[in-house]
Amino acid sequence: MDLAIIGLLLYLAFRFFKKKREQQMVASESYAQGRYETDNRAGSYGAESLHDARYGASEMEGGFRQMRQLDPSFSEETLKEAFQDIFFKVQAAWMNRSFSGVEGAITGEMIEFFRGEFEEMRAKGRINRLENIAVRRVEPTEVWQEMGRDYVTVLFTANLLDYTVDEKTGEVVGGDKANPVKFQEFWTFSREIGSLEWRLSAINQPGETPGRKH
Repeated sequence: MDLAIIGLLLYLAFRFFKKKREQQMVASESYAQGRYETDNRAGSYGAESLHDARYGASEMEGGFRQMRQLDPSFSEETLKEAFQDIFFKVQAAWMNRSFSGVEGAITGEMIEFFRGEFEEMRAKGRINRLENIAVRRVEPTEVWQEMGRDYVTVLFTANLLDYTVDEKTGEVVGGDKANPVKFQEFWTFSREIGSLEWRLSAINQPGETPGRKH
């Protein structure tokens, strides 16, 4: 009788652990299937993100790989040069208080934002001078795709003379025209996927969440 009871207990324990193991396997398969479906819904970029998680590559590097797949001529250095060209155009437009002629380098939302700044400066009779600009570094910090567009955020580090004058008298009313200052800003650029035309879509100061004001 004792042997029969022990045998029954061993059988029940075996059934319990077998069922527990099967439940764990099902849960693991469900999680993997859910992750796979999520990546498929995100398209090929989602597949890149899964690859990154396995091999430890950064999300930014994954974004650049995706761009290279769609544009074989793509290079990070060429990208930095294009962004730096837009950077200088925007600085010149800021001093002129007008984006006439450079609209193709800026999104409509950013043009509207700057237009308000220009109107305020004109109303006050002020001109902000940005001179002797020396770009020290253009550092990509974020790369992503959203709603059929590529986005890249870079951190510009530069030195420049930054001062404001009265447009009638030329008198300096703000800043310092003799001593350069260090300049750092996050600039986000966007383009339609497959296009070669990048546009400025956001500017953020250090300490703000970069790259999402578009």
